Amino acid sequence: MPKATAKSEFDEYAANYEEALQRGLSLTGEDKDFFAAGRIDWLKRKISSLGLKPTSCLDFGCGTGTAASYLHNGLGIESYVGYDPSAASIERAKLEMSRVGSCFTDDPFSIARESIDIAYCNGVFHHIPLDQRTAAIKLVWNTLKPGGIFAFWENNRWNPLVHYIMSKVPFDDDAQMLFPNQARSLLKTTGFNILSTDYLFIFPSALRALRTLEPALCKLPLGGQYMILAQKD
Repeated sequence: MPKATAKSEFDEYAANYEEALQRGLSLTGEDKDFFAAGRIDWLKRKISSLGLKPTSCLDFGCGTGTAASYLHNGLGIESYVGYDPSAASIERAKLEMSRVGSCFTDDPFSIARESIDIAYCNGVFHHIPLDQRTAAIKLVWNTLKPGGIFAFWENNRWNPLVHYIMSKVPFDDDAQMLFPNQARSLLKTTGFNILSTDYLFIFPSALRALRTLEPALCKLPLGGQYMILAQKD
């Protein structure tokens, strides 16, 4: 993951990241907590169906660490490592998200090889230059134990509303989203086995009564985000 490029972009937003993000999310009628909880609930459902009980987690591209509590509470993990190349974001995470079993770093090489059960990222790879994405996946691969899981969340490039929402978020103005097939190809190139691809967040708040249908529709490319679940051999 390109340390210098990401730092110059996200250090600027470390103090007001949530406010900037909400400019776009407000169009859905929800806030970031709704989506954060939804992602972890879905991930918990998927890994439970596989009989997996991870105890250690890498939050790759963790920003200011807002997913840490969701990952701790939702997955029941014992140790959490948040990595982000933005030093300013990591400093804020250390101040605001302190918890026993959690640590944050802007140095990916400080994370022990094959020490992690499950890696998680959300909306990270559309900020990484194309020629650096394989190296970023390899960093995740190296931290995972054999059989480890990578929960790869990205914004759904097939969804036109996603493009409009991202246009309202200042740090997404230069984002290059991945189509799901591109993300799967990237993961496979690094050696991951693809277990599943699911689409979530189809219905906005105004249509929340229909959200009970989403599990049945998760294989259709309709949602605002998708999760690829991949496994290291």
